[in-house]
Parts: sequence; structure tokens; C-alpha cells
Amino acid sequence: MSLAQTREACQPTDLTVDTSAGEFTVEWADGHRSVYRLAWMRSVCPCASCREDRRQAEEDPMRLAVGPPPDPKVDSAELVGNYAVRFTWADGHGNGIYGFSSLRASCPCPACNQGEPDDLLCS
Repeated sequence: MSLAQTREACQPTDLTVDTSAGEFTVEWADGHRSVYRLAWMRSVCPCASCREDRRQAEEDPMRLAVGPPPDPKVDSAELVGNYAVRFTWADGHGNGIYGFSSLRASCPCPACNQGEPDDLLCS
């Protein structure tokens, strides 16, 4: 696949948040369609504080989280340039920027990844 084809594959033509179904759907420029569960997206938030929380949990599996679990409901979504989307979650969290290339690399469809990866893949 050429660099131009790779870039095209990571460009969305349509983004849809379906809060009732708990899904975020991306139609990609190359015709591929990815459907992500919002609960998974919230659990793999790429912001620094969420990444640090996950790192600490891996180092100390007995560490208990304080407070309610992250809320996977989306209050709003916005484009970040031509390369990402940012969600504001119902619990007020809104620091994570989900890059289109990482989302495409993490596509949960059987042809791409055989289910959701543990974390966002970076490409």
C-alpha cells in the first residue's frame, strides 16, 4: 500500500455517534466502515492522565480505583484539525484526542483486528 493509499485509508468521510446504541461509526475514504463501542473508547482514553492510571493499574493490580467508573456516554464530539476527534464524556472528561490513524489501526472488525485491541494502536 502506498503512502497516499495509507493516508486515504485514515481519512474519514462520515463520523456518527449513536448514543442510544453506544457506538461511534466511522466511514473511511477507502470505503471501509468501523464501528467502535463507546464503552471501549472511554476505557482506552488516550489522554495523559488516563494512560497513567492504566499504567499504574498494570503495575499494581491490587490498586483500587476511587470514585465512580468512567462514564461511556458522550455529551459532545468535535473534530481536532483534520487528524482526530475529541469527545466530552458525560462525566465531564474531555482531554483525550483520538487520532484517525490510531482509530483505523484499532478497527474492531474481524477483517482488521478480530475484536477490539486492549488499547488504541498507534500507527
